[in-house]
Amino acid sequence: MLKPEKTRFFLPLLAIIPALLGALLLTGCSAPEPPELRQATLLPVAKAVADFRLTDQAGRPFTLDNLKGRWTLAFFGYTHCPDVCPTSMAMLGQVQRNLAKDPSTGELPQVVFFSVDPERDTPELLASFVPYFHDSFIGVTGAADEILKLTRQLGIIYGKVEGSGSDDYLVDHSAAIILFDPEGRFRALFNIPHKPEYIVADLQAIKQYYEATR
Repeated sequence: MLKPEKTRFFLPLLAIIPALLGALLLTGCSAPEPPELRQATLLPVAKAVADFRLTDQAGRPFTLDNLKGRWTLAFFGYTHCPDVCPTSMAMLGQVQRNLAKDPSTGELPQVVFFSVDPERDTPELLASFVPYFHDSFIGVTGAADEILKLTRQLGIIYGKVEGSGSDDYLVDHSAAIILFDPEGRFRALFNIPHKPEYIVADLQAIKQYYEATR
């Protein structure tokens, strides 16, 4: 049996131990802080995307399932674009090459060019356009209503600017790059001006954060 003076010392310890264990558990289970990013805007909560049905440059179906299983960088533009689109695609080619040099990258993200000009951008035209920037890039087109279904979910805005003829027009469009996570959810966006080194660093940080919070 414990002596009275030892009992007085032992009982306070019994009361303190659960509190200490609780504090340790809370500290160990607290969610990591979102990363500090140079250019990307990380959504507080990943946004699920409704399915869509489009076609890639090889004439194969391209749906939400094609965005699952790996990270995806997506740009929305059109092949007749005189400036922003080729500049952005060339920049994404540099991002891909920079990532390939980093041994910590693992699997490279897929890069998808979604056309917002389905009247002119056939799969055949995309097949000659996207490989110019990187041989792994994917070009996607399809019915106007299916493109609209996807872009509305992502906040991508675009519209035809009439020209002198039915086939002579520009398309105003958002220039943000969308990042989808391996579950096919809208996770972040990169606004202009795009810098390859910032996109690479932010993408790596977002990937680490994603793994830490799963």
